[in-house]
Parts: sequence; structure tokens; C-alpha cells
Amino acid sequence: GNIDYSFVTGESDPVKKEIGDEIFAGGRQVGGAIELDVVREVSQSYLTRLWNNDTFTQHSKNSMVTLANQVSKYFTAVVIFLAFVAGLYWLPDQHLALKAFTAVLIVACPCALALSTPFALGSALRIFGRRKFFLRNTEIAETLAKIDTIVFDKTGTLTRPGQARIRFTGEQLDAHQQVWIKSVARHSNHPLSHRIYQRLPGSYLPELANFSELSGEGVMGEVDGHLVKLGRYEWVADRLTESGVGDPEGTLDPAYQTAVYVAIDGEVLGYFTLTNDYRPEMDGLIKELSEQYDLALLSGDNDRERPRLAKIFTKPGQLLFNQSPVNKLDYIKSMREQGRRVLMIGDGLNDAGALAASDVGIALTEDLTSFSPACDAILDAKHLKELPIFLAFAGFSRRLVIASFGLSFLYNAVGLSFAVAGMLSPLVSAILMPLSSISVVVFTTTVTRFRAMQLRWV
Repeated sequence: GNIDYSFVTGESDPVKKEIGDEIFAGGRQVGGAIELDVVREVSQSYLTRLWNNDTFTQHSKNSMVTLANQVSKYFTAVVIFLAFVAGLYWLPDQHLALKAFTAVLIVACPCALALSTPFALGSALRIFGRRKFFLRNTEIAETLAKIDTIVFDKTGTLTRPGQARIRFTGEQLDAHQQVWIKSVARHSNHPLSHRIYQRLPGSYLPELANFSELSGEGVMGEVDGHLVKLGRYEWVADRLTESGVGDPEGTLDPAYQTAVYVAIDGEVLGYFTLTNDYRPEMDGLIKELSEQYDLALLSGDNDRERPRLAKIFTKPGQLLFNQSPVNKLDYIKSMREQGRRVLMIGDGLNDAGALAASDVGIALTEDLTSFSPACDAILDAKHLKELPIFLAFAGFSRRLVIASFGLSFLYNAVGLSFAVAGMLSPLVSAILMPLSSISVVVFTTTVTRFRAMQLRWV
């Protein structure tokens, strides 16, 4: 039988299995019925062992200590110290000493520091959301600004899922022949047959007789009295015909093509070639990102598409094929152990381990309502081309946090200097304190919105 393991490994092509071969849970049989013997319990299955990895049992990732946390833990102690120093300095004048002591405690505004991060990064999250990029929390936005390595999954991430470019080479097919081929392809469970069926025109399909599907070879059936066969060259040609059509010796470019031959009434007419449909923005996206980040690609597929991908992933060691979900997870862990800050972009459950192990895991989806496990962010696939802008905007937001910290420190420095000098009354201090918080909120939201307007995101 042919087993589709795309759910588990990301491999887009079915895997041929013979009698006696071991089949892992999580695959899907395509073609005829098969008989299986269950030799292991569910608790020992491949997916169960993957999801029992330590990466999934952690309640949360090791959260980075934000700038706000680093500053705030010293702020209160410094303010109390200054209040006592001011009070003691003016102590001969008890009224002035109490005034200075109280004014220092009131005018010092930890709120401005505390509000800097959530308002600056919260505004960024709101802007991202308008572009169909949804982050779990503000801490992810801060981490995103520090990324230095980006790892891509291939199938469903750089390629468009469920789509392939299909081209027919050979004799020109007339309308009747196309309908006959489509009628046979319709009854097959093989993914390649489904793609051919979707590609060919025709809404009315004649009745099909004597349909059969031979595992690993192809499908055949009689339509309007004509025998139609789709599959491997040797099979559709009955291993006898030396047709001049196509590539009977198997010299088709193996880099990224799969050939399905067509024979009608024993005559080989040509073949369909199916090529992975990469996202049109892929080349430009990878080129732009490679200027600032180290890139890598982890794929569950075989390496037949290496020549195509090597043209854009130009550095050695960037392309890794035949990677199981566990291999992907281990690769991400090793990168982080080397001190790299890793962004993983993938789709589906087979990437869950790698997404969870990375500093930031982005699940790419064609449908925002679909289930995306173990990820820190969800990105609509239509906006993948904006990834460099998202990363730059995250960096801008982090710089904005630092700038708002500077504004807060400036307020506190000026306010405390007047308070320590005994030049501020508690009443004036109470008025100035909320103004500092308001100024930080207005500053961060206004600057963030202005930047978004420059990008035409609002």
C-alpha cells in the first residue's frame, strides 16, 4: 500500500509499503484496502513519544527578563533611600523635612516605567493583529526583536499546501481524451490522481467501467469503450512499447518533478509532470532575510528539490532533508545551546516540537481558525512576505520601549531633584505623578501609530 505520512513527517509524497513492513500510527492509507496487525500500544506510538518530550512538559519557556523587570526591582529601593536622605537633610526644619520626604515618595513614578513596556509592545501587537499576525503576548514581541536565526519548514510553509503546477508533455489531448482521463483519475485515491483530476476541464464525466488500481503502478478503467491507464511508464506501456514520448528511461529531472504517464488503448500519449508550487514571494523573502539573519530549512521530504532550493539558500549546511519531527526538535535545541536566538516557522502537528523548542515559534496557516499547537504566534500565509517588516517593527518597538524608559527617567530625575530640594509640595507632586504616566502612554501609542501609518498598515 501507499501511506501518506504528511501529518507526521511533513513528507508530501506517499511512502510505499510492502508485506511485513512496519507502519507508524498517524499515516493515512491511499489506494486499496490493507490489513494491519497492531504490534504496539498507543502509549508507545511515534507521536506519543514525540509529544512526551520534555519540551512539551515544560509549563512555559524560560521567559526572558524584560527591561522593565530589570529596572523596577531597583527603583523602589532607590526612591525610599532618596526620601530618607532628603528628610534627614532638611531635618532641622521639620516642616520642610516632612514636605521633602513626602514629595519624593509621591512624585517618583514607577507607573511610567511599568507602563512603558506593555503600552509600546501592546500597541505593536495590535498593529500586527491588523496584518493577520497574532502574537501570544508582549514578551514574544520583545523576544522577536532579538532573533538572529530563522528556520523554515518546507512543505506547507514555503510551498502552498494541496497545490502543484501540472504540465502535460506529449501529443495534444482533445476534449474527449481529457474527459476520459479525468474520469479515471476521479476514482483514484492517490494524491497525484486528485491533482490531475482538479487540473483537467470538464464537468460531465461519462460512466467508468472495470476500474482497478494497482499499488505502486497506476490506475486503469474503461470509458466510452476506451481503455485509459495512468501511472508509471513501464506499466502504462505494458513494458513493451518503446514510445518516443517523454522519458521512458527515467531521465526526467529528479530535482522536483513527478511524472504520471497516460496511455489510451495501448498508446502512450505523454505524461503529466507535477512540480511543488512554491509561494511566489519565496525567493525575494529568503534573499531579503539572508542579509540580516542566518537561515536554515528543515524538511521531512527527500532531497530531490535540493537543486531548486540551493539557488536561494546559498550557504553550506542550510538545507536539511529527511528530517523527522524529533530531528527538527533536536536541531532547534542544538542551535539554542550554541547561544542562537531561533525563530521557527512551520505548519501542522509535525512541526509542534520544533515550534515549542524555539525562542519564537510561528505557525503558518491558510485558515486562521485551524488548530496550531505549541506556537507563540500565528501568521496568515497571505502575509508571509511581510515577515521582514514584522521583524523590523518588533525591533522598532523594542527601541521605543527604551526611549519611553528614557522619558520616564527624565521625568523622575527632574521631579526628584525639585522634590529633594524641597521645592515641590505634596499637592503639586500628586498632580505631576499621573501626568508622567499619561505622557508615556501618549508617546508610545502615538509613535507606534505613526510608524504603522508610514508602513500603510493603518
